[in-house]
This record gives sequence, C-alpha cells and structure tokens, in this order.
Amino acid sequence: MPEYGYVCQGCGKPFEVRASMAAYSKGLVVRCPHCQSRKVIRAFTPVGVLTGSKRQIGANLGSCSGPGCCGGK
Repeated sequence: MPEYGYVCQGCGKPFEVRASMAAYSKGLVVRCPHCQSRKVIRAFTPVGVLTGSKRQIGANLGSCSGPGCCGGK
C-alpha cells in the first residue's frame, strides 16, 4: 500500500498516511495526527529506486543535470 507524505499547515509537522490508490483517488480525507487539522498539503518525498543490483534512495531527485531536464539544453 502506498504511503503519501503530508505537511500540516496548522502545526507544521510532516507525517505520512498509508492508503490504497483507490481510496486516494476517491478523495481521501486527511487529518494531521498531531493536531487533527484538515489544513494539510501533499509533500513529495524521495522514493526508493531499483537500479541494477543497487537500491538508491532519492537518486538525483530534485536536481536538474541533463539535456532535456527541466527545459535545459
């Protein structure tokens, strides 16, 4: 089951929610587990990437470094 990362706009704390893709696509209602606020925003977190025989966490995520990346030449 996928984990979705969020940050609470009420208390500022990050948290994760485990939910099926079907539940998420149906409009999953998310509350902060710390302060119960519904004012949360989705946070994109690094994911594990399998490359050959090694597992790299967040490999080059969040950076532009190649042709065609982020509109670069």
